[in-house]
Amino acid sequence: MITYMRCNDVSMEHIFQAFSLGFSDYSIRLTTDQDDFAARFFGPEGNTRNHSFLAMDQDQPIGLVLGGIRQFDGYKTMRCGTLCITPAYRGQGISNKLLELHKQSAILADCQQLWLEVIKDNHRAVKLYEKHGYQTRYTLKYYNGTLPSAPPDALSTLYTIKGITFEEVEAFRKTLTDFHIHWQSDTPYYAASTQEAFLGIYDVNQACLGMVAMSPQGKVNFLWVDPEHRNQGLGCALLHRAAKIQKVEKVYICLSDNDSLEGFIQKIGLSKDPIEQYEMCMPLQR
Repeated sequence: MITYMRCNDVSMEHIFQAFSLGFSDYSIRLTTDQDDFAARFFGPEGNTRNHSFLAMDQDQPIGLVLGGIRQFDGYKTMRCGTLCITPAYRGQGISNKLLELHKQSAILADCQQLWLEVIKDNHRAVKLYEKHGYQTRYTLKYYNGTLPSAPPDALSTLYTIKGITFEEVEAFRKTLTDFHIHWQSDTPYYAASTQEAFLGIYDVNQACLGMVAMSPQGKVNFLWVDPEHRNQGLGCALLHRAAKIQKVEKVYICLSDNDSLEGFIQKIGLSKDPIEQYEMCMPLQR
C-alpha cells in the first residue's frame, strides 16, 4: 500500500533514497552524497521539510516532491524543488498525488503562485505539469567558457572596481522591480554564502555604474551595468576581477529570457549549453 508523508515526519535517509532512486535514469547524471544533498536542497535551494512530501510503499521510499516558499517576482511563491518517482512505480498516479499535496500545502500557506523548472525536451514532464495547470513563462539558457583577454589598462584610469557587500547588491536588486532573475540566481539563493565575490565599478565621481556577484565555482549570479555605460568594457572588467578573486578559469551563467545580457555573453565568447529549461508557473486563487 502506498502512503504519503510530510518530510518532517521521515528521516533524511529516506528522503535522499527517494531522490537517488527517482533520478537513477535521469538524462543528466546526478552525483551527490546525502550530506551535500541536504545542504543544497534544504539550504540555498529554499526547500523545507514541512512543505515537502514523500511517497512510500510500505518501508520503501518511491517518490518525492520538494517545496519551499519565498517572495519571488513580487508574489509569495511555492516552488517545486524537485519531483521524482522511482522508475518501476511510474505511470501509477504517484506524481499526480504528490503534485496535489504540493499545491494544497501552498494554498494552506496562502501562496499566490506555484513555480518550477523543467528540462525543455522532457516532453512527458512538461505535459504532466501542463495537465496540472502550469504554463510556460520563461526559457532558461546556460552559457559557460573562459573569458576573453583582460580589458584595456585605460579602464583603470577611468573607473574603480572595489568590493561591496551582499546588502548593497540586495538593495539594488530590489529596485529592479520589473526585472526577472530565476530562482537559483536571485539574491536569497546566495544570501548565506560567505564566499561569494561582490564587486561594484565606480566612475571618478564614485557613482556606481555596475555590479557583479560570482560564486566560488565561477557562477555569475548577478551582472548589471548602467545602460548608458554599456559596450565600454565595464561588464567584462567586472567578470575578470571576480574570476581572479575566485581563482577560476571558466565562468558560467544561466539566463532567463534576457536578450540584452545574452547578447553580451555571446559577444565575449561564452558557449551555449545544448540543454534548456522552461520556467513554469501556476497562479493560485486566494
